[in-house]
Amino acid sequence: MKTKHAFTLVELLVVIAIIGMLIALLLPAVQAAREAARRMTCSNKLRQLGIATHNYHDVYQTLPSYNFGPETRNPESWGMDMRWPRYSTFVALLPFIEMNALAEQFQEQDRNPNNLWHNTAISDGSAGPDPHPGPNPILNSSMPALVCPSDPGLNWKSRDISWTTGESGDGLHAASNSYMISSGDSIFFALHPLWGADRCIARGPFVATEKLGLEHIHDGTSNTIMMSEHRISDNNSRSVLDANAFMVPMSTGNWFIVCKSLEGPGREYVPEWTNVDRQIGRNWASAASQSTSFSTIMPPNMPACSDVNMNYFGGPTSYHPIGVYILRCDASVTFVSDTIDTGDLTQPPPTSGPSPYGVWGAMGSRDGGEAKSL
Repeated sequence: MKTKHAFTLVELLVVIAIIGMLIALLLPAVQAAREAARRMTCSNKLRQLGIATHNYHDVYQTLPSYNFGPETRNPESWGMDMRWPRYSTFVALLPFIEMNALAEQFQEQDRNPNNLWHNTAISDGSAGPDPHPGPNPILNSSMPALVCPSDPGLNWKSRDISWTTGESGDGLHAASNSYMISSGDSIFFALHPLWGADRCIARGPFVATEKLGLEHIHDGTSNTIMMSEHRISDNNSRSVLDANAFMVPMSTGNWFIVCKSLEGPGREYVPEWTNVDRQIGRNWASAASQSTSFSTIMPPNMPACSDVNMNYFGGPTSYHPIGVYILRCDASVTFVSDTIDTGDLTQPPPTSGPSPYGVWGAMGSRDGGEAKSL
């Protein structure tokens, strides 16, 4: 008669230990594979936006403007108040990313004075003369085409309260967006009649009061950046990667030094800096520069600052390791490292000629006369 032998306790513990070691070795590989898949999806969404922009150009013979829509409408304030920007470039692209129904809703609100949201977009009516019940539904629409899957917490990021509390987004409950348009190696100077601004000075492919065609990109579509990505601001965040130091007293020639000096330990703004704005990526439909734009001045994954005139100095950021994806004007997508050449960052933003900001700045300008490429 044969005797059956069972596992001893020591043998069982050895087997469990081996299985645990295999899981520990496998888990990083699984996580890396998941992030690789997310990065691929993020890159593909950016490419689709490039194709949509080209399709828009085929129809209208121009690129969409930075400040899109009729002069009586904007998603930041009530309709007849012209102190703030209008719709973002992404609203113009809606019919070209298979969102025709939402585009028609924007048009209906613009045309119909009897629409509850025709004269206001403020959710509680506290800032406008024409309150209405609840958030504007066209801003609260989910926008999966504009979201990078590497950004966590998207379900709650669109459910913000009032930005005046300092706790969250812009108070409009607008859907979040990860992708931003480029202002080039300059910035979208604030369009504000009270400050005497009547046009947008920008060296990228998008401007506000005039529309550019691809033929205006003299440096070449493969040498000019169209869009990139940015982390969506978290509630209560002080991180330099998803928040914006607001109302910074910057002077010409040293703004980069001032902005960089606000970064403290843990890549957060220094505790003594109290004005931290969390509007980045919190309203996909707004042409406010900190909501849907970036510049090729600050290198990727660096602090962002707005001066006292609300001019936004911020580059792209991401959850991908050591860099960001950029979309060129030829609709190709490339990964750019944080260590890209940025030239002389003590120089003020140029208005003409070559960029002082190295390869990064040259890739931002549409007609700087540079032939530099990544």
